[in-house]
Amino acid sequence: GELHVAPTLGTYYYGFKLTRPPFKNNLKQRQALSMAVDREILTDKITKAGEIPGFGWVPPGVNNYNSQQLDYADMPKAERLKKAQQLYQEAGYSKGNPLTLEIRYNTSENHKKIAIAISAMWKKNLGIRTKLINEEWKVFLENRKQKKLTDAFRGGWIGDYNDAFTFAELMQSSHGINDSGYNNPEYDKLLEQAAHESDLEKRRGILEAAERMLLKDHAIMPLYFYVTKHLIKPYVKGYTPNILDHTYSKNLWITKH
Repeated sequence: GELHVAPTLGTYYYGFKLTRPPFKNNLKQRQALSMAVDREILTDKITKAGEIPGFGWVPPGVNNYNSQQLDYADMPKAERLKKAQQLYQEAGYSKGNPLTLEIRYNTSENHKKIAIAISAMWKKNLGIRTKLINEEWKVFLENRKQKKLTDAFRGGWIGDYNDAFTFAELMQSSHGINDSGYNNPEYDKLLEQAAHESDLEKRRGILEAAERMLLKDHAIMPLYFYVTKHLIKPYVKGYTPNILDHTYSKNLWITKH
């Protein structure tokens, strides 16, 4: 009863290196890999702290925004897997001619467990061969930034402020943390429009269109949305969960116990 779990402004995802093979110019392949991952297993069996399976880039609960989803988010799992296998074959692969790739992640037991699970799902459902590479944080970030060694890599983003743009801008072609190398002029154009739009309703529609475009292009593979986890004694009052996880001590008090 003392554990308080609430959604927060963060997304855990895998990036695809789009600037070179095997992911460059192969949308069906990226879609197949995403559809072959069971996100509910990741949150129920591995992270196990109330994380929300993620089929979108912007977390739910953001101000003046309706989070978008991959178009197969509500598809039955068996149907989704069958479609993944079909797309994998159409992309030029099969169990006799499997895709071979590396999964990079920074040192963390949780990241390791997730990488092992995804590797197993890809192998079982599609026949993909993977090599897991664990790197220290600074080396990992530099390799992501250089866009030379990485294939698929772990990523996570915690929003700086309660607005969809803090997620949207990361995938702009020239952004310094766009480690997938996503480059879609139409996407950039939408972000430019949103940055200069003062009408909040119009701006929301532009950013939602941008997220739909990003998801359709499968530049990244969303996995789950982060949650906050706090242990709070029952005699501590005034705590209110919020998406930014900003709690001020002036709003808390201790009751007699």
